[in-house]
Amino acid sequence: MASLFVSPETLSLEKEIKEDSSFSYFLSKPLSEKKSSLVFHVSQGKELKLTLVDFSKGDLDISFQVDLEEGSNATLLVASIDTASYKKIFQADVNHNGRGSESLTKMAGINSAKGELRFLGSSYIKNGAHKSSTRQEAKITNLSPDAISECSPALLIKEYDVKASHGAALGAYNPEELFYLMSRGLSLEESKKLITYGSLLPIIESLGEENLVKEVKDSLGGLAL
Repeated sequence: MASLFVSPETLSLEKEIKEDSSFSYFLSKPLSEKKSSLVFHVSQGKELKLTLVDFSKGDLDISFQVDLEEGSNATLLVASIDTASYKKIFQADVNHNGRGSESLTKMAGINSAKGELRFLGSSYIKNGAHKSSTRQEAKITNLSPDAISECSPALLIKEYDVKASHGAALGAYNPEELFYLMSRGLSLEESKKLITYGSLLPIIESLGEENLVKEVKDSLGGLAL
């Protein structure tokens, strides 16, 4: 089952996943609600893929909760750009309740002005969830000294026989990368956009629908960084 949501007015949802499912969201305008919550209960042996790309101009506070049963797995992908003084918070919490469950959470963001962009969340593996594995990745590129950014993944592990890891990166563009691209004839703006594409494109392409992916790429190309 595949579900696609383009510029939804609201985002909150609670759903039990009884078959392999994917949910894709593209936020191009502000939501009507101050806080949003997406909750998924993934049944035994089933798969969930969630992709959210946010280019909206406004504050966001979105939480994701995924509960995994035995042999189930989940992939959570988030890409966001803050181009003004917005406050954007994304919290992704994955609970491994059954053995052999797997999860990957990957967030990538660009903070280009005086805004606040935070990637938060945790992976919890309960006692008895043997052979489970989890990976968390979060990266925010700051384009302004006034940007407020945070990458704060957490691992809560109650079992020994598991695989659990996380990585977080926060900072400005690598000046060596910019110098290399500009030495090849690109402007500073073009170089920044190319690096931005490299950071966000894998998640954008995970939206799946070809016309939407093209629309999002065109929107990204039109953004002033």
